[in-house]
Parts: sequence; structure tokens; C-alpha cells
Amino acid sequence: MRGTHYISADSCCDATRHTRAALPVNGRVWVAQRYAVDWEQTDAGGRIYAGPREKLESYAIFGQPVLAVADALVVSVIDGEPEQTPGNYPTNIALDKADGNSVILDLGSHRYALYAHMQPGSIKVRSGEKVHLGQVIGLVGDTGNSIVPHLHFQVTDGPSSLSSNGLPYEISEFQVAGATAGTKAFDETESNGTPVPVTPVVPPQTVKQAMHWTSWSSASQRTKSL
Repeated sequence: MRGTHYISADSCCDATRHTRAALPVNGRVWVAQRYAVDWEQTDAGGRIYAGPREKLESYAIFGQPVLAVADALVVSVIDGEPEQTPGNYPTNIALDKADGNSVILDLGSHRYALYAHMQPGSIKVRSGEKVHLGQVIGLVGDTGNSIVPHLHFQVTDGPSSLSSNGLPYEISEFQVAGATAGTKAFDETESNGTPVPVTPVVPPQTVKQAMHWTSWSSASQRTKSL
């Protein structure tokens, strides 16, 4: 994604929502989300949303462009899943619909990038199509197993979002503007709409070829790479 005030929520390595999400599929246990990130964003006032909590447009990240992380081949596209109502946990979501509207890219060398929960009708690519680094492939939404608008991103060793194992990856470059107080504090602000408590990093720290932290709030143009 491009822009400022992004937060890598539920990411490596002290969050449990993804790193320990083991799934038994076809007689094996997989941890596809081991290095996954839920990218969220705050507005200029530091809030995840401003306005009615149940309104999609209240969320700073809703509708932001989703970019291809590399030159790649599109191997899977799911579209047409409806938006959820923010603030309410979805019910009766089938396993194969958990990602909502999603795209999987084949990056080569048995590496695959998954983007989940995008807006219905916003996906701009098709299976079999080649995409280029930085190309817009869709818009951030709130579809599938999602409680608020966000972009779920992960890299795996197989083309399935479930029966594969997560792989680590580097972000080419990003800038650290501040550190959050951790997952619990973040979840509270996401729920009540108050500003996310962030301790500023002064001056901002530029990081190259590194993984993300769940406690870091980054603020710069970013491109992920492997």
C-alpha cells in the first residue's frame, strides 16, 4: 500500500491471532497465516474510524488501493462477496469464503501472495493475468471473515490460503513514525473509536529490507518484496 499512518496489526511476532492460527485441512495441520498482517490505517487524528462505527466510509483505510507486491501471475480471484457490517463479528461464514474478495499471486519459486477482504467489484485482475510491481489490483474492503475494513496480506508456500504454510518476507523500505502500546490497546481503540495511543519516533526511522512488527506504526510509501 502507499500512504501514511498505516499500522501492521496482528503481525509477527508477538500477536497470536495469526501466528498460531493452525488449521487442520485434509489430514494435515497448516499455519498459513504465520507471518500475515492485517494492515489498518488511522486518520490525521489518529483514529481507525471517525463517524458511525457501522458505516464502512467511516474507516480511514476503506477504499484504499491495493498494490501488487511484485511482477507475478494471478492464480486465483474471488469476487462478489458482500461487505460485512463493521463492528459485528460475521456468522455462518463458510471456510472457502473466509477471505472474502481476494487475490492470490504466484511470485515464483513456490511463493504465493494473498490479499483478502477487498471490496466487491473492485478487483481489477483476472486469473491467468500477469501483473507488475505496484499495479493496483483492487480496493480495501470488509468482506469475508472481517470485523472492520482492513487488508489481510500473507505469503505462503502454496496457492491455497488455507492448506499451505506461511513464509517470512521483507518490506523493501518503510518509515517508522511511532510505536503503539500493543495489541490490547489497539483493539480497544478500534472498538471505541478513540485515537490509537502512539509513542512518536523522532526523527522517524527509515528501515530497509526488514520484516514488520505488530507494535510499529509506519508512515511512508511502501512496497513489499521477497
